[in-house]
Amino acid sequence: MRILLNGRLVDEREAVVSIFDRGFLFGDGVFESMRAYGARVFRLPRHLDRLARSADLIGLLERPSAGDLSRAVSEVLEANGLGDARIRLTLTRGPGRPGDYVGVDGPSTVVISAAPFAGIEPRLFEEGVSIVLSSRLAIPAAALDPAIKSISRIASVLARREAHQAAAFESILLDGRGRLTEGTASNVFLVRGDRLMTPVSEGGALPGVTRGAVLQVANEAALEILEQDLPAALLREVDEIFLTNTSWEVLPVVRLDGDPVGGGRPGPVTRGLLARYRDLVRLECGNA
Repeated sequence: MRILLNGRLVDEREAVVSIFDRGFLFGDGVFESMRAYGARVFRLPRHLDRLARSADLIGLLERPSAGDLSRAVSEVLEANGLGDARIRLTLTRGPGRPGDYVGVDGPSTVVISAAPFAGIEPRLFEEGVSIVLSSRLAIPAAALDPAIKSISRIASVLARREAHQAAAFESILLDGRGRLTEGTASNVFLVRGDRLMTPVSEGGALPGVTRGAVLQVANEAALEILEQDLPAALLREVDEIFLTNTSWEVLPVVRLDGDPVGGGRPGPVTRGLLARYRDLVRLECGNA
């Protein structure tokens, strides 16, 4: 595959960065994961807006413009002949030195990669997935603003390993007061009757682009929507649970810590929102 590294297309075997890059040394950078349908990236401007916000929040001001990044994403898709693809855009503060948390040699490092993507296994949408509540707490918002999509993902890695050890698909993180925040790579939604609930993003959840799209179609479906602090105990009282992210779209959850959720099958609200979400993708991306 061809990678765009600092404005230059190179073979992936040649796409290397310095061992002194601050992304490698400290996880000092931000990123976006995006999905292309028929060579069109779903809500690319919103992804780039969120990337800019993440970069602003960590003080990474010397970076390519949104217009330059948009053209670069298209260049990578075209160079690899990709239609349906998963794209990763990584932006770090650039070269530095071990032990020097402030000094930056610069300039920033920009990497854009893409790979063919056919979606997750269709059976997971039909059968649902299992989740666990992680024993690890989410990083407090006061310590790290959840709006920063940081490349430092060790907390998520460890929580996902915990899920893997329990033969589960995803792990859900709680805050220090026992409230829901998010999954390791997903936003979480709960359904009770015609009421759709999701943790408020300011409380410790990343404001996902897919999350926003789901809230849009849920509103169009006249569902009652509550964005608020949600206690973990609520997970065991609802009719349906589902996860959202760019790759998983709207993914039903049927088991929590080994126990059935609702009827143990994907529920009607989740199935309906998945259909509406895919309709929205087709509308915005053409006949994807």
